[in-house]
Parts: sequence; structure tokens; C-alpha cells
Amino acid sequence: MKNTIRIIGGRLKGKKISFDFKNSIRPTSSKLKEVLFNWLQFEINNYSCLDLFAGTGSLGIEALSRGAKKTIFIESNKKNFIALKKAIFELNLKDSSIVLFKDGLSWIKDNDLSGFDLLLLDPPFNYEYEKMVLEILHKNKNLKSSCKIYIEFSKFTEVDIPNSFKIYKEKTIGDVKAVLLENDN
Repeated sequence: MKNTIRIIGGRLKGKKISFDFKNSIRPTSSKLKEVLFNWLQFEINNYSCLDLFAGTGSLGIEALSRGAKKTIFIESNKKNFIALKKAIFELNLKDSSIVLFKDGLSWIKDNDLSGFDLLLLDPPFNYEYEKMVLEILHKNKNLKSSCKIYIEFSKFTEVDIPNSFKIYKEKTIGDVKAVLLENDN
């Protein structure tokens, strides 16, 4: 069964991204996207973004719609990867996007993250990915000092924020907690 999620702001506002609901994919809600991009509205222009557990690509596409110059999407599910590549093509975002079929945790361990202004992390819930990814990022000495990290997780999950990051903004909507971190190195 195909579903769609709407781009809520910027030059692509109102356009839709299709996704297969059977994949147990959990796209970021429009309310949470609105909160995130209100937090970033005055600084997102020309950002380089990483959408790590991309899924539908909704967060990275929203960033591009609102003025980010580039987004790298990392997705490990083959169906989601193919659907995301198709969405990027249909939305004419090929020149500002790279879509990679990779494991997100391995990718951030193996790649230089110093070129990113914003990391978008919406991992699958209940697998402790948020803890693992924050630990990897905490150990990474290449993050820009100005890099922001957006992460979503279940409000029922206890997530310890490493001391190399400080909480810039946070919001809970429904069962989802959203946190925007700043690199505090």
C-alpha cells in the first residue's frame, strides 16, 4: 500500500513523497518537521546535510526545499533506497543530493563528517540506534564546531546525551521526542 508524506515548506511545499507503509517505516510527522525547521529557519540556507537513516528522505528533502545546498541520504533498506532515489529524481533534486545504499552506523564510522552543518538522525525506534549513533559522533573529532544534530527517539527511551553535545532545543509530540544538539567541542 502506497502512502505519501507532504513537503511542508520552502520551494517544494505541497509536493509529495511516496512510500510503502508495509516497510514499517515511520516518517517524521509534519508537526515535528515544522518544529525542526522553525528552529533552523534563519540558518539552514546553504547547509550541507546528512540524512542518516533516511527512510522516505523526508527530513533531507525538506532541508533542500528550505535552502540547504546539499544532502547526502544514507538508507540500508533496499525498497526504501529505491523509492528514495525515485523521489529525488521526480522532485528534480539530483544535483543537490547523493543517495547511498549503506548501513548508517558503519557509514558515519568510516567517513569524514567535517563537511556537514546538520546531521538528521531519525533511526528506527527500539533498537538503541540513537545511543549507538550518538556514541560514534561523540568519538568523532572531525565534526564542525558549528554542526547541529537533530535526533528523534521514543519518549519512552532513556537517551544519555554525550557531554560533547549540548541540547539546543527539544520538543515532545505524541510518543516522539525531538532534540536539536549543538557540537560543544
